[in-house]
Amino acid sequence: MPPPSAAAPIRRRRVHYFSGFDPRGAGHYHRLFREQGARPQPSGALVNTGSRSRPHPHTHRWPVQWQLTSASEEPNGPTVRTEHVFMGWDDIIRAHWSRRPLALLGELVTVYASMVFEMGLGRLKRTHPTMLITALLPALGVLVAALLGGLVAWAAATAMTLPAGWSLAVPGLLGWLVARGGLWGADRLGLFWLTRIFGFVRHMSRGTAAGLDERTRTWVEQVIARQQDDPVDEVVLVGHSVGTLLLVGVVDGLLQDPRWQVLQADRRTAVLTLGQCYGALALLPRATAFRTALRRMVAHPQLAWLDVTARIDPMCFYRAAPLANTGAAPASGGAQMPVQLAARFFQMYAPRRWAAIRRDKVRAHFLYLMTPDRAGNFDLYTLLYGPQPFEAHLEQARHAAR
Repeated sequence: MPPPSAAAPIRRRRVHYFSGFDPRGAGHYHRLFREQGARPQPSGALVNTGSRSRPHPHTHRWPVQWQLTSASEEPNGPTVRTEHVFMGWDDIIRAHWSRRPLALLGELVTVYASMVFEMGLGRLKRTHPTMLITALLPALGVLVAALLGGLVAWAAATAMTLPAGWSLAVPGLLGWLVARGGLWGADRLGLFWLTRIFGFVRHMSRGTAAGLDERTRTWVEQVIARQQDDPVDEVVLVGHSVGTLLLVGVVDGLLQDPRWQVLQADRRTAVLTLGQCYGALALLPRATAFRTALRRMVAHPQLAWLDVTARIDPMCFYRAAPLANTGAAPASGGAQMPVQLAARFFQMYAPRRWAAIRRDKVRAHFLYLMTPDRAGNFDLYTLLYGPQPFEAHLEQARHAAR
């Protein structure tokens, strides 16, 4: 299929989506995209999301139809049909998801030792100060839980008159229960989700993330095979959060594969990254292969890469270059990627709703996937499902950054 011109609208598209470190899997994300697509779109379009199917053990897909409505500026415009492919890895996530308190505390110690002695807190702060604060939150949660437990144990020992055999046991038990409750609350707030993420990223740097290398090779084959079997106008590879790290191996593999080069013809490979956290892996000394792949990507002439971050998102490296403070200079030549876009979410919500969003930092990390109340400088559902080619969105972001 010949590539469409930059001005020609897209009629058929395929989106390969890589989620973050989230064990909820394809069912959760299908519901999320369906619900958000059904909300009134700022573009005035109607986004219909179809049923989910599972063609492969770890791959799910569903159809999406985008159509302008009579309420839009251009009613009865082109209909766009997109195949949304969820590249599943929730089985790998669950295998690395610490559940027992002692195991989680052990992972916490390992993660902080890695940050101090391998990454260096100073380098992390120079790369993105907010991420350093985010990284320290799990330790703060443990400290607060321990202090609360100790305070309750002390208060109980002071206030209670107990037999000799119970004078330590009862206050100790009460303190332990309070501390355990505090840890549970910290986990509910997402603090230990961060610990699990940092622990997994550490495994990625050492090549010990069980099953990930094989899954990456499988993903490359699936992207190629799907385009060979059912060519579409445009293929877009999308990663969110830790999914942006996984995407590096996939995109690097595709760009070096002769079959993909033939399939793309004159088209550049379209990559969209949301809430990226490259520094979390690239700053680790053992992540040599990751830095090498990133170095190839940022100067690759056949890559069209849009990187979207937001100031409100405490779990992304906001507007940070992928190789910042790593000592790995980008390869010379070629147009430097990615094109960076700072999503102005604060302009896209009513003040009262925005105030609620600001209080929920985990929710803020998922704003990229949401339909906002009003138009702004970033619209995921128009970008993924609308008729405008990805290259046009890229050029608009490049122009806005000047």
